[in-house]
Amino acid sequence: MNTTKYLLAKYIPDMHRFEPRNIGVIVWSPLGIEARFLAENAQRPGEVDGRSIPAFVTSDSAYKQWVRYWREALSSASIRPIGGSEIIPASSPAFLEALQKTSKGNFVIADAGNVLDEVRESDLAAVANQLYSQLVLETAPPEEAPDRSFEDRCDELLVKTRLKAHRHFHDRYPVKCTVRGVEEEYVFSHALANGKLELLFQRFPIPKRKGHIQKSRDAMAWTLESLINGKVVTPEQAVLIVDETPERQSETEVDKTLRLLGGMSHLVNIQNPLQAEAVFAEAAKLP
Repeated sequence: MNTTKYLLAKYIPDMHRFEPRNIGVIVWSPLGIEARFLAENAQRPGEVDGRSIPAFVTSDSAYKQWVRYWREALSSASIRPIGGSEIIPASSPAFLEALQKTSKGNFVIADAGNVLDEVRESDLAAVANQLYSQLVLETAPPEEAPDRSFEDRCDELLVKTRLKAHRHFHDRYPVKCTVRGVEEEYVFSHALANGKLELLFQRFPIPKRKGHIQKSRDAMAWTLESLINGKVVTPEQAVLIVDETPERQSETEVDKTLRLLGGMSHLVNIQNPLQAEAVFAEAAKLP
């Protein structure tokens, strides 16, 4: 019996909250591969209708590039793993592992399981349609309400220090960076920019649950690393805003998060309002 596996293509709208949305499904067997992606033209695989891209996707161009990239990879007879020299044929299960390792940032491929029933080559399309309907079209994770106290205090500090009134201040500022030949777009909470980027600000509420903390930390670290390596910003230009009490800071995962991200950015904890005010006020003085 041939083992049929399926994977889910996921998009993470907010890399800091890490709440992935299913945007596609890939069904693989040694006999062939079938895939379905949101907004893709059924008659022309790899071609995306921009009008049908989900509203939660923040970059239409990046979405189109990733769907096209995945389609090209899935239509290839083989794949070369990142950092590897061995060519893996599409009929090998290792093909899926190599494919998963190609995607990071907002767009990822995740192993979802096996199809228990025997699947013939002629059944692959029907299986893909069924899984796509169940796991992509019918799933809509609810939005989690943001921490209003954190949001409100950040807003108050921006107004109090007059940073919000700076003529070059921007909310929800998009920053583009090319990662492995694919243009990614990261949206930051705020920025100071006038043609040239001066400072980026990101509100970073650290989740409560350990698993979520790890994912959120990794996603933020990946974003910062991509922008720093791409010479888009320096660590001094990235201001990460957190809200952590001394008790929370003593927790292992929170401490690890603060130390890691603090080495890649200017970390500001609004639990220390004098420090936060000083940083914002200094930024407000920039021409």
